[in-house]
Amino acid sequence: MRWLPTTVVGVFGIGTAVVLAASCSATGEQRGFSDASTSDGAGGAGGSGGSSGVLTGGVDVGGGGPCRTCSSDLHHVLDCNGNVIQECPPDQGCGLEGCVEACESARQNKSSIGCDYYALPPDVIPVAAGACFAAFITNTWNSPVSIGVERAGQTFDISQFARIPSGNGQNITYTALPGGLLPAGEVAILFLARYGNTLTNCPATITPAFTVAHAAVLGTGRGAAFRLTTSAPVVAYTIFPYGGGASAATSASLLLPTSVWDTNYIAVDAYRKSAIALGAQPSIDIVAAEADTQVTINPVVPIVGGANVAPAPAGAPVTYTLQRGEVLQFSQDQQLIGSPIESNKPIGLWGAASCLNIEVNQGACDSAHQQIPPVKALGHEYVAVRYRNRYDGQEESPPWRVVGAVDGTVLTYDPAPPPGAPSTLASGQVGEFRASGPFVVRSQDADHPFYMSAHMTGCTSVGPTNDCRGDPEFVNVVPPQQYLKSYTFFTDPTYPETNLVVTRKRTESGFADVQLACAGTLTGWQPVGTGGEYEYTRIDLVRGNFVPQNGCNNGRNELTSSGPVGLTVWGWGSAATGNFSTQAVSYAYPAGASIQPINTVIIPTAPQ
Repeated sequence: MRWLPTTVVGVFGIGTAVVLAASCSATGEQRGFSDASTSDGAGGAGGSGGSSGVLTGGVDVGGGGPCRTCSSDLHHVLDCNGNVIQECPPDQGCGLEGCVEACESARQNKSSIGCDYYALPPDVIPVAAGACFAAFITNTWNSPVSIGVERAGQTFDISQFARIPSGNGQNITYTALPGGLLPAGEVAILFLARYGNTLTNCPATITPAFTVAHAAVLGTGRGAAFRLTTSAPVVAYTIFPYGGGASAATSASLLLPTSVWDTNYIAVDAYRKSAIALGAQPSIDIVAAEADTQVTINPVVPIVGGANVAPAPAGAPVTYTLQRGEVLQFSQDQQLIGSPIESNKPIGLWGAASCLNIEVNQGACDSAHQQIPPVKALGHEYVAVRYRNRYDGQEESPPWRVVGAVDGTVLTYDPAPPPGAPSTLASGQVGEFRASGPFVVRSQDADHPFYMSAHMTGCTSVGPTNDCRGDPEFVNVVPPQQYLKSYTFFTDPTYPETNLVVTRKRTESGFADVQLACAGTLTGWQPVGTGGEYEYTRIDLVRGNFVPQNGCNNGRNELTSSGPVGLTVWGWGSAATGNFSTQAVSYAYPAGASIQPINTVIIPTAPQ
């Protein structure tokens, strides 16, 4: 790919909690699929993804009638002033024609709320392979929901591995779902996979769904994802490994339901290859939701190839055929970030790393995975606000990355360009720079969207080795056009420090109050830039040795506003937990997002 000049030498590396030695093998568990093939050639740009949504973007409900929208939680039909016109019954939600079946409501509204997800553990270095992989399911609905889990044609009995957690740290208890259903307002942890004896076990009393082989694809290859389905809309996240507050090599992702998957993406990975964890590699994962899905990628660097994955030269489109639920993973030293991807049916894309160091030559090392939105959901404006300082009084300046989608993209920054920040981007071009922030970055218009990610550095780069707080992580930055007005989210109870980053957009009547259920109306707002459009605040849920803050705690939480709000969850460890060691770990994910099509850009895989 084309890297912009930067003042930063970025990073991947080795963990302080583990010894990274062996490199990943290019093998993967492949049962349950047939007719997987590879061929050269350009892929189609059609498919059923990318249709317009309603709700949070303010699109009219009901066609040519009075202006109506949907509430972010899908329970109410609103007028354009946000007043409730209709409350939908428990088995329905707001849709194009008023109240419709609940899962159909989620499908039409195109956000991170949904009923059909795929989850896959990231590729990871051998010392962490097979650790406990879990998904969090947050029931945002007003009635109990049933949950289904399958993988490669095999269905699983959720009574064996789905639990409702309570407590923090070493004092967590787990309760089976009452009647096999997840009650309204509750969170279930699905313990999906565990294999071998590396790093973190799942809780001793729980047998995970899949234990007969590695659930992850290790190295370049093919494998299978877990399909998670629910009877009503939920929000879903993955975490690897669960219990990572007392482990290492941790990461997490917000999941995007198949209702927002599309047929055009730009490849994104977690970061550059580590200079000290020699077996660690950046990776991307593609998952098909339908049989006989043809995926074409035009790689910016050569595809090395691996088990059942043909190699390909740079600049030559290559097509791979996937079956429903099949994973196609590329893990290699040279990054594929910036490569255009097209498919004939909707697909999901994840960016990842088997272990990354930031800086690449500085400890410690963590895994990484984020589900990446399609091109049509990328913004042309982003509000960049990092996590709070891990050590009081020690200012941090972590890396940020931007990836261009269209040639001739011109970037402006408010209040000013950070040192090393790019002023222009071409299609597939990557810019990396460091900034303490906060700042706003935007292109000239919606026809020039781009991707943006935020990063946390390794703990040894900012603090003492006897209190190694946090570790490398990357997370999607959500554009303001995709902000929601309410979030029901879950923070991992094994992490003793949890920090929320909240941003809000000015409305016609000014900045709307934001309520965090446990803390009340949020305060401490500061401007982002000089334009008067955005403000931010941060609030802790726990600090130190799981000490509750502001009346809050880890677990299920709710945040609401009458105006658009962005919310990112950060969690990390601390030496304050004593013998329950939580050092050198971190995770982050957006608490939710709209995934509306907000541009009409198509990035072709055919050479231009």
